Amino acid sequence: MRPDGELALVLDLSQPSVLLPEDLTLPFGIDSQDVGTGAFRLVNRDESGALLERFDGYYLGTPTIERIVIRPFDTLRTAWTSLLRDELDVVTDVPHDAVEFISNENVQVIPFERRYQFLIAFNSARQPFRSADVRRALNFAVNRQALIDNLFRGRGTPATGPLWPKHWAYDASIQPYSLDQTLAASLLENAGFPPKAATRASVPARLRFTCLLPANFSLLERVGLEVQKQLYQVGVDMQFEVVSVQEYDARIRGGRFEAVLVDLISGPTFGRPFIFWRSVRQFKGLNVFGYENAEAERLFEVLRTSTNETAVRSAARRLQRTFLDDPPALFLAWNERARAVSRRFRVPDEPGSDPLFTIWQWTENTDRRAASIR
Repeated sequence: MRPDGELALVLDLSQPSVLLPEDLTLPFGIDSQDVGTGAFRLVNRDESGALLERFDGYYLGTPTIERIVIRPFDTLRTAWTSLLRDELDVVTDVPHDAVEFISNENVQVIPFERRYQFLIAFNSARQPFRSADVRRALNFAVNRQALIDNLFRGRGTPATGPLWPKHWAYDASIQPYSLDQTLAASLLENAGFPPKAATRASVPARLRFTCLLPANFSLLERVGLEVQKQLYQVGVDMQFEVVSVQEYDARIRGGRFEAVLVDLISGPTFGRPFIFWRSVRQFKGLNVFGYENAEAERLFEVLRTSTNETAVRSAARRLQRTFLDDPPALFLAWNERARAVSRRFRVPDEPGSDPLFTIWQWTENTDRRAASIR
């Protein structure tokens, strides 16, 4: 790495690395301080919240807002009440079932699609999830659109793999998983899990496993219960183990689980799937799920080193098919969120994008008070 003038760095590489620009945004190894290059800089942070001030030297221009005060709230209802009383300017997370309730002439609710997806990751190093047929069967057993309609008021997109479906190289013509309970049952039977008759001691289940959940995450719990109900239709009994967030994190990192329900970042490029689903034996990333697939590993390497558009499209297409044939998880839904913003701010109109990405461009509709976000 060497400087080139006052505002540029040149990185000399031993081989092409198309994913490098995104890799540079991941704060691996930085655990002692906050490092960033945005429009605002952190001035103070403690249990009561955080204070950020604008960075006048921001390369895209000086932000119009001078400071941002972030305050935590015990409940969303308390935050909404403060917003409606004009004590706050933004509530950062509005649940799907509250979008219509909170929107009014003083508050604008701006939805956007996140680069995260809900999924149940399998511990592929353990039985029964060493079998690709078992993992495929569970993917065929779930009605993703019903889950989105029931839990998210239709605000979401079905997910059937780890690759971001809006990436330019993603092949939307490839047929994804759809609900097929007959095929799911057949795959389970072929994998050695025939139907079981009911007994006085237990409900009939051809397959039982335990899914890890973090405590006090109501949305994850609701997602888990909906999937549990659907899996039961094919004779699969998924039970839950609810643990503290600290234990949840430690158990995942240590591989001490059968399955785990997570809300996992998977976009907007292939860099995120690259670190989560590559071979745990050949790549030191964040693959804590034990997934091993030689073809996926080869194709990830092609994606990383290819500078030819045709080669990238071809590798992405084949990687999609590989993950359909040998899925590392039960992929459920790409989810949406919403921000509630006081209408005294003009927010740039970028449909589908998180409005916080443009906060440095926000301006006031009136001159009632100095621009700030509290």
